[in-house]
Amino acid sequence: MPTPDRELARELLERHWSDVVQGRTTCGIDESTVERINVLIGSETVTFTYSLPTQLLGKLTDHRLDALCLQRGDNSESQWDPRSFAAGVVVPWVRDTENVLGNSADPYVSNPLRQPRIRPDPPNVKPTTLPLWASLHDVLSEVQTRNDPAYTEDVFRSVLRAIFERLGNQQFDYPTLPRVSREQALYLVQEILKSSQAGEHGMSVATALFIVVGRLFALWDSVHREESTTADHASGMVADIECRRGGVLVYAAEVKERKITVADVRSFEDKLNPSGLTEALFIAPEYKPQDISEISHRLRLMWSRGVNLHHHPIEDLVNTLMSFAGEDGRRDFIVEIGYQLDEYARLSGRLAWRDLLAEVLNGNP
Repeated sequence: MPTPDRELARELLERHWSDVVQGRTTCGIDESTVERINVLIGSETVTFTYSLPTQLLGKLTDHRLDALCLQRGDNSESQWDPRSFAAGVVVPWVRDTENVLGNSADPYVSNPLRQPRIRPDPPNVKPTTLPLWASLHDVLSEVQTRNDPAYTEDVFRSVLRAIFERLGNQQFDYPTLPRVSREQALYLVQEILKSSQAGEHGMSVATALFIVVGRLFALWDSVHREESTTADHASGMVADIECRRGGVLVYAAEVKERKITVADVRSFEDKLNPSGLTEALFIAPEYKPQDISEISHRLRLMWSRGVNLHHHPIEDLVNTLMSFAGEDGRRDFIVEIGYQLDEYARLSGRLAWRDLLAEVLNGNP
């Protein structure tokens, strides 16, 4: 009598989840099935949110198993025990994933799941839940009828995608670092920038840095940022980040996660000129090599007209400023990055930040 290999199940779950988080997904199932999955995973009842991925993961781990089975039998290769499988594999994963499916140590405890098989109309359930039971049965019945590992995988990944979207609507509880060294702050920044998309992480780090520096050194009292994908001209802002004191613009910064071009410098200059600012900053890795000479010429011209346009990579700023910030300032900086990511970044970035903080909290590096 087969029993799903729990270690293999954990590996499959982590591999497919990683693909979904990184956007590497395919979907070979029809829209009606996707809609049923979304409704089930969106439910507030753990009976449905847990049972759908559990039944599918068991089937995916060992395709001899019956996707609709709820209890181990005596003589059948298709019968198995999803209740203990959920408790040993799915529950710990959910707990480590912000309890995205609800907080339950034994999600199969409800009477309708303590039957031999999943039914579309189990007895003694609330009439309002009957459509959910029918949807759960329809999805799993199709998987079992086809008995095709490729189709089962597609359905399972669609379930994970629905879980990922549900997680995106939740607020994260990031690990709290009691102390933060300059080296740890720099490490966290360098690592989160590696997973950035559309400049989201660079903008979040830079904004957090300006907020903390402004507070520590009383340089400005408010910091405003653009969303990383919005053009400054369209928003009316001078740059990606504006710093104000008493409502007056006193500093501005453009943030790039790529090399600066002559076109970037000219565009920033065009926005700076009418603003009256005399100090501004490009936060970017470096200048594009073939543009260095012309960029240097443009900067000299700007200086002669009274405008100082500086350039520093974000890592250099963090490495230097965190030396002056003190432990409270460094801790505030790390917390503020989390706030910025929560507000503006994709879920994958928030997950990456959570994992990085946990890594540092556990002593690495």
